[in-house]
Amino acid sequence: MFSQPKINQRFIADIFAAVAVDRRACPCGFSDVGGRCICRFGRDEADISAGTLVDVGSHRLHIWCEGSGQPTVVIDSGLGGNSLEWIKVQQSLAPNVRVCSYDRAGYGWSDPGPLPRTSSRIVDELFSLLIKADIVGPYVLVGHSFGGYTMQLFANRFPNETAGIVLVDSSHPEQFERFLAPPIRVNLAPSGKNRVMMLSPSPRVPENLPEEVKSLVRTLNLKGEARSAMGHELLDFRLSAKQVREASKLPNVPMVVLTRGKRVWPQNDRGERMEQLWAQLQSELAARGQRATHVVAEKSGHHIHLDQPELVADSVHIIVDLVRSGGVFIAHEPVTPPAI
Repeated sequence: MFSQPKINQRFIADIFAAVAVDRRACPCGFSDVGGRCICRFGRDEADISAGTLVDVGSHRLHIWCEGSGQPTVVIDSGLGGNSLEWIKVQQSLAPNVRVCSYDRAGYGWSDPGPLPRTSSRIVDELFSLLIKADIVGPYVLVGHSFGGYTMQLFANRFPNETAGIVLVDSSHPEQFERFLAPPIRVNLAPSGKNRVMMLSPSPRVPENLPEEVKSLVRTLNLKGEARSAMGHELLDFRLSAKQVREASKLPNVPMVVLTRGKRVWPQNDRGERMEQLWAQLQSELAARGQRATHVVAEKSGHHIHLDQPELVADSVHIIVDLVRSGGVFIAHEPVTPPAI
């Protein structure tokens, strides 16, 4: 069920070029990145170790957990992101609670997964991962951007496993229709039968990513598996939105909706309308929760967890404290993960 991620020698060479090695600083013998021993050598072959690979049936998913204490915090990244984006948030949370970030299929150290790459399939895979890795719920679910779909749908599908929700500039299930409608008329994702898209030959690395992981993240994002995963998620983004929209009911648990405060769209009339619509959609997300708080991260762009990681960590801490003091835990029977 469990194994350490293994990567071929060519990829290891890329990692050597990407990360400054200090064997004295890391007991695993390779590199201490953001407080983690990211890489190490096995006896016979090189392997990369940034957590654990867990077999979920059709493929293996990588998950990194640290800290202790219930409820467990589970984190999912946005489109094209991986678990390394959350190092600062995890380091802030780990002294007080168990926190786990994982890589969706194809990203980071996870194997590619079966198609289609929709939120429904991703939720089933995440639930199977948590059960098979013996990561006990209920969970505080943290989702950024596209990962917000994962956590909204997970909470709807597994309400008794959900202790709280934190949405980090999350996608809204109606965003595509609303942005495409007049007067904005902006298409945010492929549509129609002939869905064609071009991916940049050099994927962008988010701003404010910790310096010690930038090169490693860039190398991981250049993998064919990661490029393919992002492409397939984008191709089925609309279907994922439909799945979330049709599962609109959220459990009665504390929720924090974090929204970027910095402008990201053009300084013109259309850009202004886009900014206003995004703010409206974020308010609507908060309105879906029966016990929700909406917070605007004034110093952040879309990647709030990188621009203001302390704000994300504080939001999670608030929910964890509410759970521990307010009896939010829900008794639940043992569950069986879905077949993948």
